[in-house]
Amino acid sequence: MKVQGNVIIRRMLQCEKCGEIFSKDFNRCPKCRSTRFSGYTVVNPVARLPIESILRVMAHLMWMFGTAACLFLLWQTDSPDTDRNLLLMLAGFAALGASVIVSVALFGMSEMMYRIVRIQLRLRAFFEDQQKQDK
Repeated sequence: MKVQGNVIIRRMLQCEKCGEIFSKDFNRCPKCRSTRFSGYTVVNPVARLPIESILRVMAHLMWMFGTAACLFLLWQTDSPDTDRNLLLMLAGFAALGASVIVSVALFGMSEMMYRIVRIQLRLRAFFEDQQKQDK
């Protein structure tokens, strides 16, 4: 392992058959079970981070910030002015509702991205099998 700036760079193996990059702790490729490696490749783990994980983290953060904003605004309703208290309560619940809607949308996009990647992998494997059978 090597550290460059704030990013840890690890050396990993790359399968000759399918191109999958995996840890050198495995004896076989986790994707195709091949034992042929093309040697070490340097991998930046941030570059390999799937977009669906980023969307999921953003959805969790959005939900947490909305909840915190709602609680903060509700905490401020200790004024003797009832109109101000009502406005703060309305703003707090609006912030919570907006954060829930945005986080549900981000979770949905994350799930769609995950499924799209799975479908693409299956299609690639299907077409590679078709090409092998045609030859």
